[in-house]
Parts: sequence; structure tokens; C-alpha cells
Amino acid sequence: MKIQSFKPEYSLLNFIKYYWVISGNYKISSHKKILLPYSESCLIFLITNNKNSTGIYLCPPNIKPHEWYFSPSFDMKMNDEFFYVDISFYPGVLHELFKIPFNKLDNRAYSIDELSIKIDKSILDRLYDNRNNQYEIQNILNRYFFQLFYNFSENEFLSNIRNLHFNCQLDEFYNNSKLSIRQVQRDMNKFTGLNARTIQRISRFYKLLNCIKEQNYKSLAFISQDLEFYDQSHLLKELKYFTGVPLKDFIDNSSKYLQFQMKELT
Repeated sequence: MKIQSFKPEYSLLNFIKYYWVISGNYKISSHKKILLPYSESCLIFLITNNKNSTGIYLCPPNIKPHEWYFSPSFDMKMNDEFFYVDISFYPGVLHELFKIPFNKLDNRAYSIDELSIKIDKSILDRLYDNRNNQYEIQNILNRYFFQLFYNFSENEFLSNIRNLHFNCQLDEFYNNSKLSIRQVQRDMNKFTGLNARTIQRISRFYKLLNCIKEQNYKSLAFISQDLEFYDQSHLLKELKYFTGVPLKDFIDNSSKYLQFQMKELT
């Protein structure tokens, strides 16, 4: 199994967090990975030698760590080869792009046909034909999403959600909204399937992971203050909640966590 990740072109950076490109076969028992929680929604371009599973899918956010696998929705057989492109969108973007009520979605993969999303599926063939050319894959994805977002108009609420994702400032998020707290909570659930507090916690968790990658985890008291945890104990509880294991076990087995292979976690 081969895993690559890269950022989109500059004009798409407000909407798309990362492109993931994964290829191999479905005999992944020797390549087990754990997906850490994420607040983003994803579009997945999946190409396999099983025509029933090849297609474009949408996956809502997931706030619990779980083993990386293709859900039954993909209808894959254990000997299927696959080429898999995961486009990770910032919270709220896909709601505004396709008017999808994320609060009504279950925690599973949905085909775009199931959600009545009308987008060009010919990209699957272009990606597969260039599956061994990373540079061309990036070009194909950038051109495709540039066209998709060409007339996209970002509203103030979506901008506030993105700012919360980056700065983890919950009070600032509510203060910048011109709506009542109850209306903000309803809209947040519809836009993202999550509440503002959960997005803040997940984003802060990834900032903590960056500190761990930089081997600054020995200064936990300073990190807990810098990232506005209540104290060091609170930091450790949050890390265990989102990874499923204590800090030492996470560090000792960090190669098992798929997102942790990225150069930078934001």
C-alpha cells in the first residue's frame, strides 16, 4: 500500500485541506492503520477492479479513532486492487457547495448518487490513467476543483467556522457571529454535523500532535498552557479520548496512525 498527501493549489486553500492518494490492494491485514478523529468532510474518488464499488463517495466527519478500512458501502472484495483519492474539505464547505444537511447523515460513506450530487465522474478515468504520475494527479485535481469552486461564494458563517478550525478560539467564534447562540448551534450542526466545541477540541488536538511530532511532548505543562488546556491532566485526557490510548502508547505506536505520517498536522 502506497500513501501520499499534498496540499491543493493556492486558490483552493480556503476550501480544501489536503489531497490523499492511496493505492494498493484490499489485503491490508499487514498494513493496518488507525484513522484519528477529523472534523472535515471528505469526497472519495475510488477506483477498483470491482465495478460495483468504483465511484465517488462522501464521508461525514468522524470523532472517534478507528481502524482504516473501506466500509461495506464500497462493496469491495478482499482481493480487489484499488486507487483511492481522498479530498479533505474544511468543515462546512461541502454543505455550502452541495447544500447537504450534515446533521441528517449517518456515520458512513454515501455515494454521490445517493445524495443527488451532480458532479463530473469522468475524473475517475483521468485519475486512474495517470495513477503513477503524482504531478499529473495534482494537476487533474486542481483543475477539477478550480472549476467546481469557480462561482463559489463563501459566506461569513463559513469563514468563521474555518477560523475556529485554525485558531481554536471558541469565544471568538461566537462573538463574531451576528446570530443568537441557539441559531449558531443549529446552523453549525447543519453545516458540519458537529458542534463548535467539538471542532475546537479536534483542531486543538491536532496542534498537540504537531508538538508531539516536534518532540516537544516532554514540556507538557507548557504545552497545556499554550494550547489552553485546563492543565496537564486535561491535555492527557484529551489525547487519550481522541487516540484511544495513553500518551506513551501513542508515541510508541505512532506509525500506526495514518494522519501522523503527514508532514504537518493543522
